[in-house]
Amino acid sequence: MSTTRLPNVPALRKQQLLLEFASLQHAAPPGTYMSLSPGDPTLWLGVIFVRSGPYASAVLRFQIRFPTSYPDMPPLVNFATDVFHPLIVPLTTYTFSTGASSEDPVSATDEERLPPGGFSLRHGFPHWFGRAKRAGLQSATPPRETASVRNSSATSEGDEGEAVAPSPAEKSVEPRKTVPVSELLDYIRSTFDDETVLDSLPLEAAGNPSAWHAWKAHRKGSTASATKKGSPQARSPGDWHWDGIWARRVQNEIEASSSDAMLYG
Repeated sequence: MSTTRLPNVPALRKQQLLLEFASLQHAAPPGTYMSLSPGDPTLWLGVIFVRSGPYASAVLRFQIRFPTSYPDMPPLVNFATDVFHPLIVPLTTYTFSTGASSEDPVSATDEERLPPGGFSLRHGFPHWFGRAKRAGLQSATPPRETASVRNSSATSEGDEGEAVAPSPAEKSVEPRKTVPVSELLDYIRSTFDDETVLDSLPLEAAGNPSAWHAWKAHRKGSTASATKKGSPQARSPGDWHWDGIWARRVQNEIEASSSDAMLYG
């Protein structure tokens, strides 16, 4: 379901979120359970029981805060469970920007900063972020002078009987992609149980660059361990620091995620 065609009326969009929540009874991703915060349909509470993959047996608690402009703007996904994951900002971090890159520097007013525990959606849904988002907003609002330019061009060319080619701003704009909540939840789940999803993550989309480097080193070690044991020179300089980090951290946090203190504390 999508709220894009709805008027920007908070009551209507909240009602749509309630409908999406009801639809999860038939479309919830495996191992994912959601509940609504009492009296606030924009705040969803969830838990993921990871059944397979790199984080198998982890119990992950999180929440999703939907802005009034969803799905035009992204929700904020925040994990309460401390987990060493490339897309999750460490709980000990003050803030992290989802728009951080050498070409798009971070400023003190960066609106895409994530809080501790924040889950970066930049890889799965790039249309919500950075230049893609700004381009979408700009393309949806053509310049004011477009109509006058079109009329003047048609007048000057009319005597010669030549057709006037439409400007880029006049061309039909593709509707912005909409994201059902079920699709959002399925993507979040896949980042814990599907190695190929983690392998495909670019560094600029990471919420935890250290976890990203550790995962890459872990994958290199699992696919080329025999070569590295026989030839230490085959290691790249960056591999040394991250060797074994990912496996140790994740195993400890998986065990902690199902402890009594975490589940009932």
